[in-house]
Amino acid sequence: MTDRERLRQLIEARHDQLRAELSADTRATIVALTRARDSLHLATERAGDAPIPLDIVEKRRLYELGWNKVLRLCFEDPVAAVEPGSSLAEIATAEWADRTIRECGHLADVELVLAHAETGFMQLSHDGVATFHAWVTTKRMPTVWREREDFAWWGRSLAERLEPAFRSLSAERPHVLERLRAHERRHGSAAEASAAVSDVDGYYRRLATTYTRRMAHQHSYPPSASIGGCTFQVYVDVLGLLIGWMLEDLDRSQAAGQSLGDADAEIEPALAMPRSETRLVEALARALGIEPELSRRALTAFILDGENARYHGAPAGVAAPPLIRAGEDHVVWSAAGLLTEPILFLTRELKRRYTQEYHNTAHLREDVFREDLYRLFADKRFVTSAGTVELKREVGGVRTDLDALVFDRKTGTLGVFELKAQDLFARSQAERMRQRDNFYHANRQISALMQWLQRNDATSLLARVDPATAKRFRVHKVYAFVLGRYLAHFADGPEPDRRAAWGTWPQVLRLLEERAFDPSAANPLASLFTRLVKDAPLVDGAGDRGVREVSIGDARLRVYPSFAAYKGGAS
Repeated sequence: MTDRERLRQLIEARHDQLRAELSADTRATIVALTRARDSLHLATERAGDAPIPLDIVEKRRLYELGWNKVLRLCFEDPVAAVEPGSSLAEIATAEWADRTIRECGHLADVELVLAHAETGFMQLSHDGVATFHAWVTTKRMPTVWREREDFAWWGRSLAERLEPAFRSLSAERPHVLERLRAHERRHGSAAEASAAVSDVDGYYRRLATTYTRRMAHQHSYPPSASIGGCTFQVYVDVLGLLIGWMLEDLDRSQAAGQSLGDADAEIEPALAMPRSETRLVEALARALGIEPELSRRALTAFILDGENARYHGAPAGVAAPPLIRAGEDHVVWSAAGLLTEPILFLTRELKRRYTQEYHNTAHLREDVFREDLYRLFADKRFVTSAGTVELKREVGGVRTDLDALVFDRKTGTLGVFELKAQDLFARSQAERMRQRDNFYHANRQISALMQWLQRNDATSLLARVDPATAKRFRVHKVYAFVLGRYLAHFADGPEPDRRAAWGTWPQVLRLLEERAFDPSAANPLASLFTRLVKDAPLVDGAGDRGVREVSIGDARLRVYPSFAAYKGGAS
């Protein structure tokens, strides 16, 4: 048996142990676990810019890793390890929930190490007793690390841009809370109470809209795209209402406690309360003015249950579910799920439920990508193609198509862009390989472009875009680009064609500081090309990290940043 097989066997055994420790009362278990997850999330959210202690940072990391894992365990075939008559207070205490999520976080952490060992990024060794050792074998950053890095930067950038809006809303919150406290005390006339409710509802709608704007990087669908019988705008509107209701519910709980004289009232009692799915469907239909069946379709796409828990639990630490099934007609909404990556969860669920329809709408994502790109070249000095441009063989059909073209009248440069609108965070190594192969198909496209340019005048390519401009200007230089919406830097696979600049969309935004090119810019296309070529680091900073130890029940796994560190620290 290899060391990897031994570790896999240990992981499976630990999985069974943790599943056996869950209560047979799935609803009580989900309530307790969600309350623990959301309490930590809201506590760190309330901390704002204040430094977070290292132990809380580690706890949050384990919660993020373990969350999908523990929910997957909850929905697997039940193991009656506790007496059916045991109460929630005896089984699903806050301490139990915290320990369980952390233990599942450790297990997910070990699974990630095993996955790295299977790709060759890490090497494994077993001491023959109870300790595994793993060390990094290369300085090349794993693909998913770079993907997560770019995605996280994009999310931070959106949050920073919306910070003034959040500050303004935060300044209104004391007034809103006072309205809620007054309402709880039932003071004032019926007209005043009605006005208060109207003001409060408007506040939470604006707050929820700001949250959904902060999540814009989680998808690339136009509002009119329809999947599963609903447009994407309907899905986002449903999400906005759920976020607003959840935040209002938490504040009402706090206001109710304070109205009774508890100045330090906490919001935890309102967390993870099971709610009627039927009533939520009816409320959403009324609020949006849509048919209940449409409301139900949209709401269902945000719910984790026994049917999809394994699917969503595959990637560790990604997309906490916005709602969780807690009975035939009851769901629990999660603050962490609603406020972190709910649209990523939604797109995954749409892909699972409506696979063919999901793939049939992929071209719409490319259209959005093209529009986003052209916003960087909005000045009148630039000419852009309306859509794709086909390059044909001398004899026969299409040789390749070009996704986007940008011509700079001032410099005579032409930018040719291949755009890849991928899904975020592959669920498996096989899916990652498909993404890699699809992305590197651009090598053939770049080769076809260069061969075509050798036989044809580049100005004739401009004539395909704008014949009038081609009569007045000539193309002096062509720059080729390959851009992935989320993913461009793979740790393995073919060598990218260096005649093109390769990068991700968040990478482009970062390099340009999210600003469109200024009319006075000397040579924007040449500048972007040079910046991308120089800014493609795939070197991991693992050497800056120390040794990390992960528990696996009674065993342990020690992770080292290098083989040298392993040789110096293994015992």
